Amino acid sequence: MNKTTRLVGATALGLGLVAAGPRDAEVRFNAPGDVAAIKEVERVLATELDMNKLIEFYADDAVVLDIYAPGLFKGRDEIFAGFAPQLAKIKALRHSVPEMHVATNGNFGCAAMQIAFDTTLQDGRQLKMNVRQLDAFKKINGRWKVIQQHISLPLDPATLQAINAAPVEPRRFVWSSKPLEPASTTREQGKKEIREFMDIGGASLGLDMLMKYYGPGDDVLLYDSLHPRALVGRKEIRDYYAGIMNSYKGIKLRMPYFAADSDGSFGVQIDTQDITLTMNDGSKRNLALRQSDCMRRIGGRWYSFFEMVSYPVDMKTNKGIMEGPGVRD
Repeated sequence: MNKTTRLVGATALGLGLVAAGPRDAEVRFNAPGDVAAIKEVERVLATELDMNKLIEFYADDAVVLDIYAPGLFKGRDEIFAGFAPQLAKIKALRHSVPEMHVATNGNFGCAAMQIAFDTTLQDGRQLKMNVRQLDAFKKINGRWKVIQQHISLPLDPATLQAINAAPVEPRRFVWSSKPLEPASTTREQGKKEIREFMDIGGASLGLDMLMKYYGPGDDVLLYDSLHPRALVGRKEIRDYYAGIMNSYKGIKLRMPYFAADSDGSFGVQIDTQDITLTMNDGSKRNLALRQSDCMRRIGGRWYSFFEMVSYPVDMKTNKGIMEGPGVRD
């Protein structure tokens, strides 16, 4: 390399015209400062009753899937309007977090958790509620902000009644030796690929096809609406979904709402789905569910490692709403 070539190259790097290869960067997985900051945000979100203070932890374009139907809040105004009346009913609360798993690369982060609330309402009644929550974060101007949030209650499979105080059974979760790879594509291409991941993977026909979207290792956790505790590892997920995946022969998927973000290594998505299943006996079944995923790009493809699937709950009957057209934007 001659002097002129070195000078031009140095100038280009200084101006940001030439970027280092995406695999040249070191992955900063779960740096202690980032994990601590995300956990502190979660502590405030679980204990603060003043919505004017809480809303500052949400990005301007944040999306929330709340427990109760219709439960889709898009942007800070809708989030404020959706949560403020709920918080106003609470006089005091105590909480514990029996289960929390955090993943972050310094740009994006996710927290998958179960939170036990013991609340005193303004009218003196006591209410206990153990919720599952999957939050996706993005570091914006040096602060961790919630960009996607999914809160749910498990349903009783027999009655479809929401189980407000299902016992929490914390699961042991061990990260693989290489949980993330450096960014291997652009943000926009990553978002496009995540949409394709959902369009194809969300309409999986058969168990083997479905399982290609989890992993690639066993450091995978899933909260499903009809299971009372977290499913951990590919075998548990496979065993759990074997029955439903083998019960139908055709599927059509539509996503009334979808949002995704990515830095080319870490990705997050949240959606609502209208699904029509053609069962093995030829009958049709319509489902309306919500899903969110925290994802990683390994070897050029995306895999889900944290996932939540839920159905909205009717506030009057406390029953899950599984049938119908779903939540539409």
